[in-house]
Amino acid sequence: MRYICTYCSVHIYDDQKGDPKTGLRPGLKPDRFPSEWHCPVCGKSHDYMQAIGDEAPPGPEVEAPVTLAPAKKDINYYRSIARKQLTGTCGEFNVCDGGPGRTCYGQKFGDPLGLGGAGQGNTFHANYLALQKFKFKERIVKAHAEPDMSTDLFGQPITAPVTVASMSGVKNSFNDAVPEVVFYRGILDGSKNFGTIGMVGNTAELRDDLGIEAIKDVHGHGIPVFKPQSQQRLIELFRTAEKAGALAIGVDLDGCGSLVWARKGRPVYRKTPGELKELVDATERPVFFKGIMSNEDAGAVVDSGADALYISNHGGRVLDSGLGVADVLPEIAEEYGNRIMIMADGAVRTGFDVLKLLALGADMALIGRPLGRMSIAGGAEAVRMYLEYVRTDLRLGMIMTGCDSLEEVHSGILVHAQEHRPSGRHAANE
Repeated sequence: MRYICTYCSVHIYDDQKGDPKTGLRPGLKPDRFPSEWHCPVCGKSHDYMQAIGDEAPPGPEVEAPVTLAPAKKDINYYRSIARKQLTGTCGEFNVCDGGPGRTCYGQKFGDPLGLGGAGQGNTFHANYLALQKFKFKERIVKAHAEPDMSTDLFGQPITAPVTVASMSGVKNSFNDAVPEVVFYRGILDGSKNFGTIGMVGNTAELRDDLGIEAIKDVHGHGIPVFKPQSQQRLIELFRTAEKAGALAIGVDLDGCGSLVWARKGRPVYRKTPGELKELVDATERPVFFKGIMSNEDAGAVVDSGADALYISNHGGRVLDSGLGVADVLPEIAEEYGNRIMIMADGAVRTGFDVLKLLALGADMALIGRPLGRMSIAGGAEAVRMYLEYVRTDLRLGMIMTGCDSLEEVHSGILVHAQEHRPSGRHAANE
């Protein structure tokens, strides 16, 4: 008998064959699965497994139409497509937190990380938990005004202070679902159609200037972010990006821990303060450095003359048991926020998350995994749609916290959950 998970409509189990990958012996029915079993695609329990008979169901084994979602092409429609494309790598959960029970969680023992984190994935999860430490202080008794979310990024006007974090490596991270350049174009075009500037990375699997080519195709409306290769190669890439008309140029400093680049025999390096300054001086374009998670490194970036520093831990993909971005952002922003533009990512999923980062001191929030999944599932339209969803929540968050403009967003709209203690007559019951 065959069974299908009715939540993801992707995972199929044949009780005649069992499933060695998830520890199921032949002859085992779903109601006899171990209690800890979860669908390898979406993470749901065996309760979602439904019998579909012994015939081969529509799917990869049979050329037959598959209904993945309602006809309406909304975000959930594209999420359903992404869930199928990322079978075994990502379950496209409603909460993307990298926590226990998720498809991406846990050690990979040398296999590609997919969309998971380094080691046991604790730093990926720490990004999510760090954001949850902060709660909003509601303020609605004031004159109503439509929030102004517009700002600029390196002098280019944008609709809202949010954009796509640099991503690359479809082969290792996104199940090789689409060609790398198609992935880049989905991000760049979707960002442009929304009214912001998309970023793309570079990968050891292909030409390291492929992202520049994609940016040239969109007339410079994008930002390349390079792994920390040799100074000579980075300066060559900087000059190529400048000729392509790229708005700005970034270096992903914590990419020095990239296992993929190391395995491909393409060295990546830590950089000295002097090397940072050399890179800044190598181009007329604005330069920023990504992967900053300490005041010491932030200070080196500021001293280099860079135009921005980007607080990020690479999505938790290079160091296990690290701090979350929201854990370090306030201190770095307090020290350097009046001297340099601060960008930040770290489990940003909604406009409410964007608002938290802005209140903690960031000037720009960036979103990674969700927009990567949108790009492979629906290209530019899906990316644009998700960014619109984020902007809708950002608008609502600003209204509910009394912020009429980005200048009015400050730390006072947040309460640290650990600092909030009940008082009054209900306190004794807590």
